[in-house]
Amino acid sequence: MPENEAPPAARRKSGDLLPRLVTALVLGPLLLAAAIVGPNLLVWLIVVVAALIGNLEYTRMTVANGRARLVRGVSAVGTVATLSLLYWVDPEAAVMAFAACLLGVMLAELATVRDPRHSAGRIGGGLSGFVYATVLFGSLLVLAQGEHPGETAPHQGGWFMFPMFVVWMGDTGAYFAGRAFGKRKLAPVVSPGKSWEGAAGGLVASVVGGYLCWWLLLDGAGVAAWHVLLFAVPGAILGQLGDLCESLIKRSTGFKDSGAILYGHGGMLDRVDALLFAAPWFVLVKSLLDLG
Repeated sequence: MPENEAPPAARRKSGDLLPRLVTALVLGPLLLAAAIVGPNLLVWLIVVVAALIGNLEYTRMTVANGRARLVRGVSAVGTVATLSLLYWVDPEAAVMAFAACLLGVMLAELATVRDPRHSAGRIGGGLSGFVYATVLFGSLLVLAQGEHPGETAPHQGGWFMFPMFVVWMGDTGAYFAGRAFGKRKLAPVVSPGKSWEGAAGGLVASVVGGYLCWWLLLDGAGVAAWHVLLFAVPGAILGQLGDLCESLIKRSTGFKDSGAILYGHGGMLDRVDALLFAAPWFVLVKSLLDLG
């Protein structure tokens, strides 16, 4: 390779930057506007559509093709039904839908099986896709939900966007810090491109993102300055672990991207894998601190 020629990985990263920025500049303001001025119906719709796509991407990677379509279909319908009941009806109804989907996935495999040697893998993929999409995307709905089902929460936009500011600012910071300073591999077996230096830069950027959201969108929500650190630091770490876990799933199943729905970002899960791991932490801290 010529001395002035960048390694293939470096060229690929550089080529990924423009489409990433285009996608972020288009979708970011739209998502922010929907969260701040849109009705709660719009927030619910955004989360449910994203969860449905995420479920289908996950089961595409983990459930064998062929006669597993019914398993994948039941898993996807279960995600939509559970999140809808959680947001619009009550948690008890959502628990019943959750249980029905767990049973439905296994019954779907039982009804279509031709080679039982692979049934455990298909059932496991369908169930894990359902749980992954429903519980983790559901955390975003809980953050934005009011005191009663379907109610628009005070500061709905701020709470909905809080983990996104933290995680996506961290993702951007990790990208640039890793390119500028990255030397020590973070997880070479799972994601060779990530470095400890990039992770540190991402953590700092996540904290900056948390304070930016606090200043812009959470005024009057009772969030103190030190609360932001409590949300952002563990949330950033969980987000980076979520990214690595999705990389692990893709490597184990032979997929480069979870999908191709987002220009420059691959699939839905490629864009929100970190966010989904961080969101439950934001729900927990908000509840423990009794913040509105």
